[in-house]
Amino acid sequence: MIALGVKPEILKQYQELQKSHLTTSTAAFTQGVHDHQASQLPWFWSIDIPRDTSSKSWLTEFYRIHWLHAKAGKDHWEEEEELLTSEFQWVINYF
Repeated sequence: MIALGVKPEILKQYQELQKSHLTTSTAAFTQGVHDHQASQLPWFWSIDIPRDTSSKSWLTEFYRIHWLHAKAGKDHWEEEEELLTSEFQWVINYF
């Protein structure tokens, strides 16, 4: 991009693409894996190209699906916590 004479403000928006940006962690897509909070999307998924996220585009759909997946995981662990708390109480009440 530098060789093409791109303006400095555009160069600030885009980072150098690293090999690590092109890999994905299977932990982010595997059910039952506990370390979802450490998984992050590469920087290029967060670039807001003008009118890209405001329109009904594939990127908006991608963000919606990613958010729903994260919410489902959160809801799952809240339910798991509630069940464990109830099970502890059931054991105490039994004795």
